[in-house]
Amino acid sequence: MSLMKIKIDDEISCIQETGVANFMRCNIWHVKGKDFDLIIDTGMGINPLKEWIMKETTRPIKAIGTHSHFDHSGSMHEFSCRLGHRAESEAFASGGRAKTMYRGGWTKIEIVNPTEHPNFSTETFTVKPAPLTGYLDEGDILDLGDRAFQILHLPGHSPGSIGLFDTKNKTLFSGDAIYNGVLLDTHPHSDKAVYRETMKRLQNIDAEVIHAGHEPSFNKKQMNKVIHEYLTGNNSMSDPVTWFNNISKSGVDHYSDQIW
Repeated sequence: MSLMKIKIDDEISCIQETGVANFMRCNIWHVKGKDFDLIIDTGMGINPLKEWIMKETTRPIKAIGTHSHFDHSGSMHEFSCRLGHRAESEAFASGGRAKTMYRGGWTKIEIVNPTEHPNFSTETFTVKPAPLTGYLDEGDILDLGDRAFQILHLPGHSPGSIGLFDTKNKTLFSGDAIYNGVLLDTHPHSDKAVYRETMKRLQNIDAEVIHAGHEPSFNKKQMNKVIHEYLTGNNSMSDPVTWFNNISKSGVDHYSDQIW
């Protein structure tokens, strides 16, 4: 099994690539709408995504890249409508490794299960170019016909990180701006000072449910806890190799699909 679906409700499902370590496995969100569907982030692209999605819907699809990192943009090229922030348009357009942040320590840890994906190689893995066909920025509205999302620019983790906020249902799709885990602000294009301002902004957003780029969804109380820990210096990853070696000592099965 290369992809799995976690149904949240009748309109929202989370799709995940199996055989990818659970600490890196991207949440690929499928949001069904009246006029079109959204795919929010596209994983590493190890397995075809669009073909799988088209078994679930007959509506047009708009693929949204919350940011251009390799674990979120791998299958963007499969979709004809590709939307993201202009600040990362060059990375989406070029693909590859360095610009999508598959570099340094990330190439030295075992992200993909060699048993399930024997042909995966850290030496040859790359992201296919996926030039954006349109841009999303602060204040833009995506209206699906029966629900609408306001675009939030949430930089810091990356310069063009965006979130999608359904103000009516108080639901935020946050990408990697925030998730229920150790946050990352050490990429070459990360900005810790800007990220702190994003954290403070998120504290004031009236979201009751947060569907993030990684880990299971959570509520506003947990979001505020994650933010508090980050702002007090207790919840950031300094180096992926050191971090990975530390969590590996726990004996947890990193490839288990049962994290929800």
